[in-house]
Amino acid sequence: MTFMPTNVKVYVFICFLFSGIQNVLCQDQKVADSLSRIYIKDIVKGEARLELLRNLAFNEMNDLNLAIKYADELIKMSKQLENNLYLHRGYYLRGNKKLQQGYLEEALDALFKSGEFAKRANYTKGEGTTYASIANIYAASSNHHNARLYYGKAIATLRQLNDSIALASAILNSGDEFLSHKILDSAYLQFKEASIIFEKSNYLPGKAYSLGNIGMVFANTGQNNLAEKNINESIRILETLKDFYPICVYLISMCDIYLQKGDTQTAMNYAKRSLKLAKQYGLKEQIRDANLKLSELYESAGNIGESFKYYRDHITYRDSVYDIKSIQSLADLRTNFEVSKKQTEVDLLNQEKRNQGIIVGLLALLLSFIVYGYFQKQKANRILQGQKEEINQKSLLLEQSIAELRATQTQLIHKEKMASLGELTAGIAHEIQNPLNFVNNFSEVSAELVSELREEDTRVDRDVELIGELLDDLTQNLQKITHHGGRASAIVKGMLEHSRSGTGEKRPTDLNALADEYQKIAYRGFQARDKDFNAEIITNFGLDLGPVVVMPQEMGRVLLNLYNNAFYAVQQKQKKAPADYQPTVTVSTTQVKGHIQIRIGDNGTGIPESVKAKIFQPFFTTKPTGEGTGLGLSLSYDIVTKGHQGSLLVQSQEGEGSEFIIQLPTTNGSSLA
Repeated sequence: MTFMPTNVKVYVFICFLFSGIQNVLCQDQKVADSLSRIYIKDIVKGEARLELLRNLAFNEMNDLNLAIKYADELIKMSKQLENNLYLHRGYYLRGNKKLQQGYLEEALDALFKSGEFAKRANYTKGEGTTYASIANIYAASSNHHNARLYYGKAIATLRQLNDSIALASAILNSGDEFLSHKILDSAYLQFKEASIIFEKSNYLPGKAYSLGNIGMVFANTGQNNLAEKNINESIRILETLKDFYPICVYLISMCDIYLQKGDTQTAMNYAKRSLKLAKQYGLKEQIRDANLKLSELYESAGNIGESFKYYRDHITYRDSVYDIKSIQSLADLRTNFEVSKKQTEVDLLNQEKRNQGIIVGLLALLLSFIVYGYFQKQKANRILQGQKEEINQKSLLLEQSIAELRATQTQLIHKEKMASLGELTAGIAHEIQNPLNFVNNFSEVSAELVSELREEDTRVDRDVELIGELLDDLTQNLQKITHHGGRASAIVKGMLEHSRSGTGEKRPTDLNALADEYQKIAYRGFQARDKDFNAEIITNFGLDLGPVVVMPQEMGRVLLNLYNNAFYAVQQKQKKAPADYQPTVTVSTTQVKGHIQIRIGDNGTGIPESVKAKIFQPFFTTKPTGEGTGLGLSLSYDIVTKGHQGSLLVQSQEGEGSEFIIQLPTTNGSSLA
């Protein structure tokens, strides 16, 4: 019996992440929620704010993207303050959060930086724990050479300190790497050393993992009684800690132990217990492994129906744990199989020809060998038939697997669409919450003002001046309620426009006239909001365009959005630019290589490279709160690409200006030119 080595590692960074911090010993979402209120008020400055950001990034568990945002802000502020220690901490937190999201390359990049800043800060413990985290990532990605290298560096670094838990954790995970390659002596020695350290420190998670991994070593060497004793003790401790992932792994190990003993029923009970726990806590990898184990057990027991049921569930979870790339892998396998099948047929045909040649030669030499040749030919035919049947059976199995994987691909695509819908819904809620909060707050204050007015009005010696002030305040509040209600209404209107499927009628349109009309509308609208605003507008309309088949209202909406963005960009730059700065917006139309192009440019603030890739995403905006919903460019992009089968591109240099390029095809009914 071959035992699969455990992949359970102890990640104790949550308990030894930073020295000198006694008030945070483990992650706590309630702590993050409390600290976020302090963060929003922006009352903490200097190094105290660095510590606040560290705690927020560390304790935020519900929203990994929010945790990464805190870590990135911590990195940015630490750079400004030239604080290497907090730079180490910021990058360490970013690396571990990215690891939890499954982005191994980004996690590695952050952790390498974390280790470098720990060195600069002479923070030996941080350097050692960072090496251990890097090793864990290499181990997870099957880069075993680098994994052992960095485990060695982590252990050597941490041995210089008195932090026994950090050292023991690195030793334990290093032993797990040896176990995965069946280097059992080295694995046992490291697990035993880690177990002794954890025992002295009374650190229960480490003690449980050490016992379980030692049990796995005994299981791999056939010492089932010792294996069972250690694994059962590990499971007992982990149950008290409510740490169910490793329990599921160890239950499958117990299943293998009893299977080797010949006790199939007990083995099956352990596998079912593992599956039940994994389903209860949503552990996909363990659901996958438990289903496979149960399928094998039922197959060996002769219950094909139950075996197929569990194997089908195994396939579903296997592909959700890995990714759709497995479909390509199977396609490659099928290609190799087809080549192999063809080669087998050619080889067998050649073999049959050689056999026939031998028979003819033998007949020419000696008639008595005819019977022998006949039986040889029959034997070759039987071999050929058997091989053909085997090939056909494998081909059928491959076809079934491909069908299953295609069904899984459809499910994954559906899940991706639902995830996108969830993100969009969350964005709507977030965007509309701000104006609604203002409306609610000003409504409450207005109600209090009305109460004060009534109270003052009932007095004999009422204060007319006070009543006037209260009425003024009430008027201002109602104006603010109207303003923020309008903001909420604009967001809802924008969302309704964004959800439209573009059912407008396409018709031949003079694009030059359309572009000129909406340029004037946008400019007048901007001047109405800012009477001091002026900009030079340069137009260069192509005279050879002819009518272009578009949806005029939809394309007008796109042009209006782009003009408004251009005017806003030059307005913002004018506020900071020298007196001789001349705000300029350009618009041109032309026909280039089978496409119609509309270019709208400005010499405004430009777009930073870091945000250029995000500008067409819904709700993404660089404008201050209240000045934009983040839907304009997203809506424009959908209208151009989905409604008109064109493209919307942006070219920009920060500080110099931007140019948006609408490109529409002149074929397939898009143009009459």
